[in-house]
Amino acid sequence: MIGGLPDQTGSEPVTIGRYAVLTMDERALLIPQHQLHALEPAIDVQRSEAEDAGWIAVAGVNWPVYCLSEDLRPIREAPVDRHICVLLESGAGLLGVLSDQVVLLEQMELEILPLPRCMRTAGTPLQGLVLHAERVLCVTSANNLLDCVGLQRAPTDKSDPLQRLPGSAS
Repeated sequence: MIGGLPDQTGSEPVTIGRYAVLTMDERALLIPQHQLHALEPAIDVQRSEAEDAGWIAVAGVNWPVYCLSEDLRPIREAPVDRHICVLLESGAGLLGVLSDQVVLLEQMELEILPLPRCMRTAGTPLQGLVLHAERVLCVTSANNLLDCVGLQRAPTDKSDPLQRLPGSAS
């Protein structure tokens, strides 16, 4: 079971931290703010003809950049609203994700709810759901998105950052 999600007793974990909400079409992803490295204009992304990924050079490093569909699979053509390239760094690897909007949430307490059975598919990067400001936010992490697009994690990766949140198993 993913750390930070409800245990068998049904109690919901409460986590406190700073988060970012990445919006892509109607999907809103909640990611710990410490995993955001930078926000760049999507126009700076260089597209690859052979792959679903592009790349962006920031501070002398080429970051792979993906555009994700509503079901969080890499797609070739980015919708016109995807004008922000969010650069994520987890210690396990680097990843750019094209987003419509990014909102930073200050220090706050969140209750992570389990995924409904219909959302628990193999390979999903989603770890749970959060209700915030009359919206449903999908909890994920840079590590989970790396896995989702099939990028290799760095060998130094020991655990998922969301597993280290208060109230979660280590």
